[in-house]
Amino acid sequence: MSEPTTSVPRTFAWAAPYAGLDDDALKALGNAGLLRRARKDYAGVTELSHDLKGAVLGVSGASVRVDGRGPAAVSCDCPTAGVCQHVLTACLWAAEVAPEAPPQGAAPVVAQSAPRTSGPGSESGTGAAPASGARRTAAPRGPSEVVLRRRREALAEVRDVVGRLMSGGLSHLGPDDAESLLALAGRVRLAGFEQVEPGRVSGVRFVGLLRVTAGFVSGLAGRDDAVTESDLLDAFAEVWAMGEVLQRALDTGSGNGPAGGEDPAKPTGAASRAEAEELDVARWVPLGARWWNSPSGSRGFAYLGWDSVADTASGTDAGQVRQVVTGRPSGTDPSFQRSWTSPLLWGRSLSTLCEGAFTLTAVRAKPDGTLGAGGTPAVHRLDGDGFDLAELQQIAERTGAGVAPRDVVGFGRRPANVRLVLVRDVGEIGIDEVRQELTLAIVTSEGEERALRLPATSEQAVQTLLSVRSRLVAVTIERREDRDEPVGLFVRDKGAIRLVSPTITPAWTFESSHWDFWRRRIRKLRAQAASAKTVRAVAAPPTPVRRVTLLLGDVLVAAAATGRPVLTARQRSDVEQARTLARDLGLATLERTAGGLLHGELTPSTVLHAAFVVGRARAVADVAG
Repeated sequence: MSEPTTSVPRTFAWAAPYAGLDDDALKALGNAGLLRRARKDYAGVTELSHDLKGAVLGVSGASVRVDGRGPAAVSCDCPTAGVCQHVLTACLWAAEVAPEAPPQGAAPVVAQSAPRTSGPGSESGTGAAPASGARRTAAPRGPSEVVLRRRREALAEVRDVVGRLMSGGLSHLGPDDAESLLALAGRVRLAGFEQVEPGRVSGVRFVGLLRVTAGFVSGLAGRDDAVTESDLLDAFAEVWAMGEVLQRALDTGSGNGPAGGEDPAKPTGAASRAEAEELDVARWVPLGARWWNSPSGSRGFAYLGWDSVADTASGTDAGQVRQVVTGRPSGTDPSFQRSWTSPLLWGRSLSTLCEGAFTLTAVRAKPDGTLGAGGTPAVHRLDGDGFDLAELQQIAERTGAGVAPRDVVGFGRRPANVRLVLVRDVGEIGIDEVRQELTLAIVTSEGEERALRLPATSEQAVQTLLSVRSRLVAVTIERREDRDEPVGLFVRDKGAIRLVSPTITPAWTFESSHWDFWRRRIRKLRAQAASAKTVRAVAAPPTPVRRVTLLLGDVLVAAAATGRPVLTARQRSDVEQARTLARDLGLATLERTAGGLLHGELTPSTVLHAAFVVGRARAVADVAG
């Protein structure tokens, strides 16, 4: 009799990068829906060919190439742009044929890809007893050694790529460098840094910073006037600083998993709040919306409102400005377009969400105080037609303080610096030819003169502002890049107060007829073109703190643009002047930063460290001023 043969699962050495590939990593590479469909296709995978470097698989009629470069390099011939379900299916197949990862130390480590067992055998049931020295399920589970190694390699690659691009000089970057950053973002996404404590990085995604940086590189290489070396240097500094934070988290073992004694199946800390916390807003007063387009090609809008919360102890209104930011990446969801009447948020249009005060039930909240765009919260109108002028006056008084300096030192997007002002008088229209902006002078109810600014290239925003300027009651102003941009215009319309958005609301919204509007518009534009003045703003001298940041910032931008490893005589003089001024002002951190530039070589890490510190000091100085 022949002895029964034992089936030995085959493994391939080239598949080592796929060992320990878990659901979290696959969801990061694609999304949860793609992963579910990929698992359905897994049973039908056929191996078309293979060699020492990889294999070609047949997945639901598509041909997929998988090799030793890792999941981020898997390619599919289907017409889907980016990662498709066939790619995830191929990754699942490669993980099955990957060699087993070596154990960490004497005690086995439970990998993130291992399924969570429940029932017999997991604790005290009738199943097989756990091996001696194995961890109990109640003990904390961190990432496997494979996952940790993948994260360390990703961080090392980020340092290498950023250092190479900085060494060559930002002015010499080309389109290929932008493509390399996008590919790097894909590999970083696979490393699963979203599992690190969000509180350590202000809830900002590492992948998002890399993609934004790639957009800046593409814009600078394409000679886009809206992108400067200063913008790109700030983006590189953010990437470098977040990489340092994540590397420290890996080295110290913090931020790599749940705290001891907690259930690893449940999200903890800020991650739990970001995913699961919901709240009810008793009274939401819309303040405006602003459409945006990022250098990476993404587009979306920020929706602003006043969360009116009554303080029962003092009997006053303790409300706050909240915002909802949503958008789509470049090349995705063509139905998501700038529109005043199409449903873009919570299944409703912005025209509906800007009609007046309403309640929000079961709206998602994030750790930074912003509201989430997901879900379908219930919206119920509270008042009649339009807005209450007395309530707008209260909101104007509450928003006068602006943003606290401590709120601008984190990573990523800064909190909205929003203020509502009542309008007493509307002044002249002007054109700032240098900055290519239209300006509209207003006088607030407090007698303060302000110049509202909109990019002259935003034709719709300019038309909307001009069409309602004579009926302005109040304006929601967002302080962005040292200018006051109107994001919400409260206007009188047939006895009621309405809210429009300059960047989203069509100019003829409140006109009786589209053609009547254009006839009046042509007559008005002719008159305004004849009376518009050229604005030559008189620059006020910078504050001492601002002067320190300006001196250091100019030197850092020049060094980064050229890639020079040493300071010129003029640059050294500026840095010495900045260090002396910082010492006189008691700015110890800026003084040390300037000293580091004087006494060492301008390596990429030195320049990026200094740029990050100077950028945060500049943000604090702007807000405090």
